[in-house]
Amino acid sequence: MLYTPHFLTGVAIMKLFPDPKIGLPLAFLSHFVLDLTPHNDFDLKPGITLREFFTFPKKRLLTILGVMSVDYLLSAISFLWILFHFHQFWLLAGGVAGVLPDLTEQILMIFGIALPGWQDNLQLRVSAKYWFISYPIISLLSLYILNI
Repeated sequence: MLYTPHFLTGVAIMKLFPDPKIGLPLAFLSHFVLDLTPHNDFDLKPGITLREFFTFPKKRLLTILGVMSVDYLLSAISFLWILFHFHQFWLLAGGVAGVLPDLTEQILMIFGIALPGWQDNLQLRVSAKYWFISYPIISLLSLYILNI
C-alpha cells in the first residue's frame, strides 16, 4: 500500500487517541490492518533488490516511479498541512508510525538489502485494475476524521 493512506490513517488515529501510549501503538498496528485491505503493490515481491527494480521494462518502471512520486508528494503535502494547520507533533508521530514498516523495508533496500518478506503474508493484493479503489477511500476517511 502507498504511504499516503498509511500516513493519514496514523495521523487520524492519533487525533482519536491523543495519548501517545495508546495512539502510537495503534497507529503502528494500523499499518498491518491497512495492508489487509485490497490493494496492488505493483507485483513487487520479497527478495527484490533496488538494482533489480531498476532493470524493469521502461514502461513498468516509469509507471511505478510516477505513482510513487505522486504518493510521496501527497505525503509531503499532508505532512506540511498537518504541521502548520494542527501544530501537534504527536499527530505527525502517528503518521510516521503508520508508515514505519514500509519505510524500514525501503531504507534497507537503499543499503543493498533485498526487500524483506516479513509483511508479505499480510498483503491482500488485487489486480492492478482495482488497486486504486482503497487508497482514496482510506485517505478521504482519514481526512474526514481529522476535520471533525
